[in-house]
Parts: sequence; structure tokens; C-alpha cells
Amino acid sequence: MAVIKHKDQRVGVLIDAQNLYHSAKHLYGCKVNFGAVVKHAVADRKLIRALAYVISTESGEENSFFDALTKTGIETKTKDLQIFYGGQKKADWDVGLAVDAIRLAPKLDTVILVTGDGDFAPLVEYLKFNEGVQVEVVSFGQSTSAKLKEVTDEFLDLSLEPELFLINYRPQPQREKKEISRATPSSLTQNRPVQNNQQHIPMQKNVQPVVQMRNLGQQKAISRPPIKPFKSRDVKRIG
Repeated sequence: MAVIKHKDQRVGVLIDAQNLYHSAKHLYGCKVNFGAVVKHAVADRKLIRALAYVISTESGEENSFFDALTKTGIETKTKDLQIFYGGQKKADWDVGLAVDAIRLAPKLDTVILVTGDGDFAPLVEYLKFNEGVQVEVVSFGQSTSAKLKEVTDEFLDLSLEPELFLINYRPQPQREKKEISRATPSSLTQNRPVQNNQQHIPMQKNVQPVVQMRNLGQQKAISRPPIKPFKSRDVKRIG
């Protein structure tokens, strides 16, 4: 069933930035144009809030990314990357995103989750049946949980038009499909390398090799020395 969208519909967009970033990098080797994603997902409706949940590291390399999000009208919520003893790293916004979605739901008509993580499937069901809001999911189809697609009211597959949502996207050249033709006895005979004259002689001309062999036999017989006639003087007397 198609979802209802109108210009007065209040929309909130919650972006799992890490999930979308790694999906785009793995599938296309590109970065996501989050501004284009939000604009396409909102679809001329009334945007109340757009939140991106991001992870900050000690190097601070992601600060330029945060600034770019802010310029497009997307608020950022940051969480420090936790490094445990032994080098294990952990950072996720699953709980924080879910709490914000439930907290904002009474003020919204539609909640848009930009993620492909199947862990958010229970959240989608809760928002639909307990809060009474319309829930839409936006992500790349190849990396999105099947369960998440099933429970959402609408799924927007970014993979259908990657040139709109990726930065410096270049379509990959399609590999030419080799046509495999069914081999027939005649084609097999024509394509087979010639090894000797007898293997490729048509069936109706099978007599020819026999004649050749007979001729060859005659030639051998002619090349033999003639047999001398027997004469009695050639026999030596014994005794």
C-alpha cells in the first residue's frame, strides 16, 4: 500500500551516519551526499528536524564532515570512539537514535530512518503501532536488512539512482556478457582442430580411405624385389 505524502506532513529524519557511510564506501567507494538524501526523502514535506548520529575520534579528521552536515541543515550528535584494553573499539548510536525517535514521535507525522541496520526493526514496529506515526526507511538496498524492509511503511532504495546521492560517483562499466551458443554436431566438426585426414572425411565418403590404403599396399608390394624362378641347379647335392 502506497504511503500518503502531503506538504503539511511533519517529518523528522534520523540518520545513522556510520551505517550509511560504510555502506556507500563498501558498495561504491564513494562518500554520501547527505544533503541530497534528506531532500529526496522529505519530498517537499515540512521538515521539523534532521539529526545525524556520528562518531568522533581523537584525530578530529571528521570535523570537516560535521561542518558540511551543519551547512545542509542537519544537526549532529557526536559520541566519542571508545577504545578498550587490548585495542577493541566500540561506538554506536543505536540506543540514542531509538530514544530520540520515541521522544520526537508525538510531534511528528512521519519518522524517516536513514539506515540499513536490522536492529532498528523493533523500533519501526513500536513507532507504527504505539505512536501511530508513519515510518519510512532510506538506505542502499544491497546492504539493508530484509526484516527492516518488511516492517517499514516505505523503503527508499538509494541504489536505484546512486548518481543522485553519492559524491564523485562514476558508473562502473558493464562487463560484456559472452553469448554461449549451443554446440551442434556440424559446429563441433568445423571448430575441431584437424589432426589427420581420416577424422574429418564425411560418412558417405568412407570408401576413400580404404582405396587409399589399398593403393598404399600395392605400392609396397611393387617396391619388393621380384621372386626368382626356382631352378633345379640351384639345389646343392648332399653327400
